Amino acid sequence: MSDIRGTISSFTKSVTKTSGDLFKTTRLSMSVSSEQNVLKNLYMEIGKKVHEIYQYGGTLGKYFDEKYLEIEASERKINELKEQISQIKGVRECPKCSKTVERAAEFCPKCGIRMSATGTDLAPLPEQDAKPEPSPPPSSEAEPASTAPISIHPPKPKEPDPKTRRCRVCGMENDISTKFCLSCGRIVD
Repeated sequence: MSDIRGTISSFTKSVTKTSGDLFKTTRLSMSVSSEQNVLKNLYMEIGKKVHEIYQYGGTLGKYFDEKYLEIEASERKINELKEQISQIKGVRECPKCSKTVERAAEFCPKCGIRMSATGTDLAPLPEQDAKPEPSPPPSSEAEPASTAPISIHPPKPKEPDPKTRRCRVCGMENDISTKFCLSCGRIVD
């Protein structure tokens, strides 16, 4: 019986020591990980500062000059790949608000800027209470009379699609979430 008690006592001390050691090593591992994160953040801050120095025309020597050229090449490659993806999807990014816009759209539906090819025309069109231009007056030349029967009842107006909003200036149907017309850039209300 005393052998069993001795074995249980020995086993309990062993488990207690092992669990205590496990707790200590876990706590120390967490401290190491925390310090590694501090070090990683310091590296990132240093890298960011070096990037800013080069971005504004500074230099830190040949090694850093070469590394910065590698960074610029990588950034160009990323931009090229993003452009290829946007071409495949048939979209492009608004240079002002970064919203994804259909490639054929002339204006951003979120901020209203002109989606020029160069991206330099960032001014939205001024909002005007413009009315559609009136039809030109009939020409003085005599046109032959139409032989089609005249309907007494006017055509039934087309029901608006609840998922779109029609531009009051140009008449283009835009997505319901669009703030600015994709065709003329005016505010869609």
